Amino acid sequence: MPLYKTQAIVLKSMKLSEKDKLVTFLTETHGKVKCVAKAARRLKSRFGASLEPMSHVSLIYFGKEHQDLYRLNQCDIIQSFQDIKENPDTYYTAVYFLELAGHFIAEDHPEPEIFHLLVRSLREAGNTDSSGTLCRLFELRIMAHAGYTPRLQKCIVCHKEPKSLWVGFSYSQHGIVCEPCFDKEPVEMRIKSGTVNYLKKFLSLNLNHIRRLKIPKDVELEIESITHRLVLARLGRELKSYPFIRQMAEMTRT
Repeated sequence: MPLYKTQAIVLKSMKLSEKDKLVTFLTETHGKVKCVAKAARRLKSRFGASLEPMSHVSLIYFGKEHQDLYRLNQCDIIQSFQDIKENPDTYYTAVYFLELAGHFIAEDHPEPEIFHLLVRSLREAGNTDSSGTLCRLFELRIMAHAGYTPRLQKCIVCHKEPKSLWVGFSYSQHGIVCEPCFDKEPVEMRIKSGTVNYLKKFLSLNLNHIRRLKIPKDVELEIESITHRLVLARLGRELKSYPFIRQMAEMTRT
């Protein structure tokens, strides 16, 4: 029976029986996998705290290829992100990242770019005061890696680069519309061209430089409206952690 060794982030851990746990991992090499952790609920479990959600771990598991459930053999902590878990301002942001990754990735479908994006974003979440900016960047990047990059370079109707101060955004067509084409394509939102430039920057910015990015409040709200509606359009529902992020953001603004 094949043995798999990889790095992973724990997305979810839940009770399976009186002794066992069912753990969902985002692995570096095999995408999302579910493993049965035998005796993990015992007080002196050999897995210790390594199965806590958000933990970055070194993982060994086994089972037939492409089966629904694997058997966990070994799990060792690389980074626990305990500082994030103890801070409400960063905790819900990190949980939101885990939820997004869990919904955008299919089981046994390798997504190394999304794995590395998640690891880097969790590390940055513990170091930045710009949780909102990091959320927007993560939303755009994970959609791009999943094949849903918004079309921001040229108008989706005339295929020309917009020259006016204002552009429209079409959620149905996943891209921008220049002002002369407003009557040709339904526009759900009007935004400044400067906001589009920030969206482009989010798709290419090194995460280590996010603290240098200063975004005007009005632009930040426009970006949030766009990225969140794009996520909703793909997932079809609100994720549980998002209202808590919004509540934290409102408290910060006031």
